[in-house]
Amino acid sequence: MSQGSHKNFIAIGRTNLYPKPNFSTSFIEGKLYTVQLVLPYLLFAFIIAYILQTVLIFIGTHRLNYPRTKRLQTISVLVALRDEETTVAACVNSLLKLDYPDDLLEIILIDDRSRDRTAEIIDALQRKSKCIKTLHITRGIPSLSGKANAIAQGIEISTGELVLVTDGDCRVPRSWAKTHASYYHEDVGLVGGFTLLDDKNDRTGLFGKIQSLDWAYLLSVGTGAMGFGLPLSVLGNNFSFRRAAYDEVGGYRRMGFTIIEDFALMKTLLAKTDWRVRYPIDRQMLVYSHPMPDLGRFYQQRKRWSAGGKEVGGYGKFLMFVAMASHLLAILLMATNVKLAILAVCLLAAADFLVLRRTTGLVQRQDLLRYFPIWQAFYFLYTIVFTPVLLLPTTVRWKEISYSWKLNFQLKQMVENR
Repeated sequence: MSQGSHKNFIAIGRTNLYPKPNFSTSFIEGKLYTVQLVLPYLLFAFIIAYILQTVLIFIGTHRLNYPRTKRLQTISVLVALRDEETTVAACVNSLLKLDYPDDLLEIILIDDRSRDRTAEIIDALQRKSKCIKTLHITRGIPSLSGKANAIAQGIEISTGELVLVTDGDCRVPRSWAKTHASYYHEDVGLVGGFTLLDDKNDRTGLFGKIQSLDWAYLLSVGTGAMGFGLPLSVLGNNFSFRRAAYDEVGGYRRMGFTIIEDFALMKTLLAKTDWRVRYPIDRQMLVYSHPMPDLGRFYQQRKRWSAGGKEVGGYGKFLMFVAMASHLLAILLMATNVKLAILAVCLLAAADFLVLRRTTGLVQRQDLLRYFPIWQAFYFLYTIVFTPVLLLPTTVRWKEISYSWKLNFQLKQMVENR
């Protein structure tokens, strides 16, 4: 064998017997193996946190048995309106059927620079009853925007000891005002109520039913947390407050900018005054609104809500993060351990069902539970999609107003195209 052939043989032998290690591939495989080992433990840590929080909320819904009073106080019902020509008549007609003495009731319809026929319609509706007043806003309060601006101006012309707030796309039951008033013992400053998006007699489609059940779940979390005195949310289309409490904190003018004026008022009362807040699950004050007609508008609504979550305290952000992490990890686990992933999904679903069965029963809407499996899949997806909106800079739009936030949850810019 020649010397050259000998060298080639040695080179080939070395190549075959001692291949050069691929450190990049080994590193990636090692990391993937580590993730496979850690992922189940991480997932179940978040699931345990999620279940514990759900049990806390479930217990909280049993702590809402508030004392009642039969005293009827003067009330002002405020309805802020912007481009509500298709729904405002039904809203006002439901308000005119309220079981409340006329001499103790006023209804103030506030047109906030609508571009449709809303202003014309409320002027016609005013002629239906002496209880109705109208307010046509021509300019906003500099430090406020959106609904907070309309409500602040409406309060300034109102006279009631109690102020009840709903929206122009809502319908209230006859017992709504009297039930709200019944929770106002002398130390109560604010009362929140439950809202759904469909009535049993409505011909609401599948997507609407899913949204209605979703509202029931979100409100269950809010009411359950209040059972332990933890403010998370209150809906601006079904809440009320005492004028004295509102004045004590300086109203919305002093509170300044917020896109969740209802929750901002509740949080301020709890933090800065001795007034108590009540958040009962009471079907006698159950308000009905309307679901979003399509996924596009649903996405915009929930994006706006998620952005509003930037004003929620640390506990609220913690709940949202745990919900996102547990649902996301359950989906990721499908790629490595299907059986564990299915177990995780079942545990999360069981926790959600526990709460929903309780609260839908209280408002006599357990018929919505037939949509639970579909809602659960829907909830999995949007929980993952919308939580980053809470944590990251974002821009949302509401009725020709754009809001942009910084990474530190502070408002960067507000533009109103009016």
